[in-house]
Amino acid sequence: MTKFSSRMKLGGYLLAILCMAASAWIPADRAHAANAASLTTVGQLSAAQKPAGVPDDYVVTPNGYFAASCVVAIHQGDKLQAGGMIERANGALEKPATCTQPNYTLQGDRIEPNGQHVTVLGHAPPPVQSGWVQDANYASSTPIGRIVATWTVPSQPSKRGSQVIYFFPGLEQLPNVQSILQPVLGWNGYGDKAWTLASWNCCVNGTTFHSDPIAAHAGDVVVGDTYSNCAPGVACSSWNIDSRNTTTGQTTTLTTNPYADLTWVFGGVLEVYSVATCNQYPGGPITFSNVQVYDRNNNHVSNPPWQGTNTSGITPQCGYGLQTTASTVTISY
Repeated sequence: MTKFSSRMKLGGYLLAILCMAASAWIPADRAHAANAASLTTVGQLSAAQKPAGVPDDYVVTPNGYFAASCVVAIHQGDKLQAGGMIERANGALEKPATCTQPNYTLQGDRIEPNGQHVTVLGHAPPPVQSGWVQDANYASSTPIGRIVATWTVPSQPSKRGSQVIYFFPGLEQLPNVQSILQPVLGWNGYGDKAWTLASWNCCVNGTTFHSDPIAAHAGDVVVGDTYSNCAPGVACSSWNIDSRNTTTGQTTTLTTNPYADLTWVFGGVLEVYSVATCNQYPGGPITFSNVQVYDRNNNHVSNPPWQGTNTSGITPQCGYGLQTTASTVTISY
């Protein structure tokens, strides 16, 4: 080998090392935006279903329409701390770029990054205005420490368009919602016309956070498990949201701070975007089974007083219905 070729080879090694180092130093906001870019965008929705005033480069989330820069991925082993600070798996602390853009509901209502909620009868409204079609919920008099539910991935919609479908149980606060913890099964959430699982927490300082998605398929059995990582009786700042595909053995977890006591309980929710006809829904009905709720002291809530959302004003009307027992939530559509 000549000295010139040796120098070339050495230069190649140095260039590779510099490239790897540079990739590790990509600004956090650019890395997060690249991750969020794979989510379905408003521009991909059918023209008739796109909300007026929402930019085409906004992405569809289980919490409405967000600028991609306001959607942050929390990877496996990372932890979301107070104020949106991220503790990466290697121990490094990272503060995402501040979200400066508003988000929007399904109907195109604007919500500023400060996260202020309009109150109705003294309560912040649930995200039903952001696409919730049907849900079973109740307000707990004591803080919740865990909710776990099981359901089966339905068949794909017979008409596969640009619609986005989400199913999940979840927890929020009352009367002032500061966050929502959700293990989410989504169809076409990533512009892929396929089922995926991811865990979400929205919306600290206007930002919505999610774990890395994993695949799911019709017939797979899913478990959504949201729980405190602290001992019973402790107001805990560390929670896990596990979205588990028991058929494949994969789990995607978001470790997060709930930001306040969680007292609003959702045993099952159907949320949709860009649905114009009933055949754009997946096979149904869907049943969330073995729904188990525990309070902060690890006491099992034996008979949750489920209530339902009124769906009379939703278009299209697709035979919506809700049935509940102590441990099941069945949503019809």
